Parts: sequence; structure tokens; C-alpha cells
Amino acid sequence: MTDFLRKIHLVKDISIQLPVSKIDFIQKFRSHVDESDLSFVPFEVFQSSKNEYKGNISNNYFELKKRRKLFDTNYSFAKVTAHFSEDSNRLNIEAEINGFRKRMLLFAGPMVLFYSIFIITSLFLTSNNSASFFVLPFLLFHMSIMLGIPYFIIRRSVKRMIYDLERDFHYWVTKN
Repeated sequence: MTDFLRKIHLVKDISIQLPVSKIDFIQKFRSHVDESDLSFVPFEVFQSSKNEYKGNISNNYFELKKRRKLFDTNYSFAKVTAHFSEDSNRLNIEAEINGFRKRMLLFAGPMVLFYSIFIITSLFLTSNNSASFFVLPFLLFHMSIMLGIPYFIIRRSVKRMIYDLERDFHYWVTKN
């Protein structure tokens, strides 16, 4: 399934090189990212923090995602998991940005089932009726909107996370 998600650009791999040591990066990460296990928090938008991200870091691995804010229209679905290593005073980060959550199947699965049932019934039960010429195009149009809008929002979230991550990491490293 991950290969399919990569093809439709809901999962991306990036590589970032930073001119910093591993120890300094871990220290800067901890100062700019709130410690969290990234589980679901019901009223996260009402928590205040000066940090833009929440996540956790270990010796060679980190996870992070953007903190949700009240009235924020930049939907932040993307989650970053990365491995990093130091090579001659240069930090190499290999990250995977994943915008798709398994809980989204609870939304997409019944919706695809719903639309497939209605399309099949409109094809077979009303095949001699002229109403099927109006129902089928409307159903296809409605399906493309209901499945297309979340897809493009998640895809934009992944692209935005790539941009923000590269920008913020370089800012953390160059800022004194």
C-alpha cells in the first residue's frame, strides 16, 4: 500500500544535509519541538506553545508533525519519520513524510462502497429509464468532489511539510 501512496504523492521521501553535528542538532531539535508521543489529543488547538512542531527524538531517529492551531487553514496531516547520521561534521537526514493515516480508511472505505453500490444500482435497475442519464453523471461528479478534495488537501499538506521542514531545519542550524 505504501508504494501506491508514493505513486499518488501522499507519501514522499526526502534527503536533507545540514552543516551541523549530531549532538547540536539533537539539542536544537529539543529546543524547537515540544516533546510528544504524537497520539491524538482532542483539544490540541487550545494548548499554547511557542514551538511550531511536536514530536520526539532519540539517538538516530525522530518523529514530528506540525502542531494544530486554532483557526489554522493550513491542514497539517503530514507526519515525518526520519533517520539521521553524522558524516564528517555533516548531518544526513533521510525522512519519510506521510500524509495518509490508517484511520482515514474509516472515511474512504465506506464512501467508496457507498458510491459503488449506487453506481451499480443506477446502471442495472434504471437501464431502461431516462433518469439514469442524469443520476449517473451527477453521482460521478459528486464522487470526484467528495474523494478529490480530501486527496488534494492531504497532498498539499505533504508538499507544505517538505518545504517547511527544509526551511526550519536550515533556520535552526544557522540561527545562533
